[in-house]
Amino acid sequence: MKLPSIRLPFLKRQPKTAEQEGGGDPLDDAPAKPRAAAASGGRIGRLLVGIATGVLAVAVIGGTGALVGWLLVNAETTESRQVLRRPQLTVPILAEGEAPTPNSSDGGQPVAAGPHADKDGQNTAATDPTATGPAGEAAGPAPMPEVVSLDGVRLAAVDPTLLETKDEAKLPIIGPDGRQPWSTYARPFNLDDSRPRVAVVMIGVGFGKDITEKAITLLPGAISLSFSPYVRNIETQMARARQAGHETLLDLPMEPLDFPRDDPGPSTLLTSLSLVDNLNRLEWILGRAPGYVGVTTWMGSQFTTVEDALMPVLQGLRQRGLMFVDSRSSSRSIATELASSIQLPRAFNNTFIDQTPSAVTIDRALASLEATARQQRYAVGIARPLPVTIERLSRWAGTLEGKGIALAPISAIADRQRLR
Repeated sequence: MKLPSIRLPFLKRQPKTAEQEGGGDPLDDAPAKPRAAAASGGRIGRLLVGIATGVLAVAVIGGTGALVGWLLVNAETTESRQVLRRPQLTVPILAEGEAPTPNSSDGGQPVAAGPHADKDGQNTAATDPTATGPAGEAAGPAPMPEVVSLDGVRLAAVDPTLLETKDEAKLPIIGPDGRQPWSTYARPFNLDDSRPRVAVVMIGVGFGKDITEKAITLLPGAISLSFSPYVRNIETQMARARQAGHETLLDLPMEPLDFPRDDPGPSTLLTSLSLVDNLNRLEWILGRAPGYVGVTTWMGSQFTTVEDALMPVLQGLRQRGLMFVDSRSSSRSIATELASSIQLPRAFNNTFIDQTPSAVTIDRALASLEATARQQRYAVGIARPLPVTIERLSRWAGTLEGKGIALAPISAIADRQRLR
């Protein structure tokens, strides 16, 4: 490679003297010192030119090497981020004789998603077959079957148009008519109710047949149940919970600060994993069972503080029409703020109800939850499936009506709480 020449302005060539131009006697001692000085200056100039050229060559080669190294290290992450940003369209393949689901391009009007509507707490927009569009035509698809719960509340049945099959797993998706799983599968609630609202999410549900059955049958239907993704018969248990009137969610295991001493399980999202690996784990969790409204963070005191790891997960949840509940196992969690920034429906925990599993401390935590609801209009508590917790929650729920507080499913708190 030919190195560039560098001219140094401070090493100007000295003009020749008259004696030099005239070809003076080389044996004459008079011009000896000027010739020596000139020779010395020339050597210094050549030395400086060589040093400058070497430095420039090192900078060029080093910069090129650094760029190549950066590309090799970050290529996978960069490619994954670009995949996430690409618009995606899921097109259902119809079986022979199956009619396509009407959508907004057929002249109708998209159905307003969600079961929260009129003063009776029912979603008339989604279930009224007489609702019409601007031209008097039927608006949206035919009503889906409903699950009539034990307490008389009607929940939407699992809708095949809100599912995509991927590697034998059924993953939630936004429907072709714009309906989203989080609002479609929500327990109906009267949003005109102006009373302070309290929501309770019981996490880690599904382990132990007896305690799971107690949580499903003894707790009011307005208390939401979040199931562990590691439960073997999770689909059956979640369907059983919905039949009892409970809104259901999935626990989303995330890296805690003291991982691996505290290990949320083999599908835990980790800051040390690549973006692709974390999204693969997320898909495995989301495909465990259908009919849920969203996810609740399980542990995550480390993962929920790292934006680069967390944001792609939240974007994946939003693209699938789900709700996100931040248990806030760390006060440093930025999950709720990031969810709000991308319009992901969200709620966050105000009080861990049974951190100390005793009747006295649970009652005290529930009183604190009531106080938060009165001050801020909305409050969320996180509980575990423990016998003492189920017993105290059941008693407490029966007192709220007389206190002027509404017990609400977690979906009725979505985007209501003020950020810190």
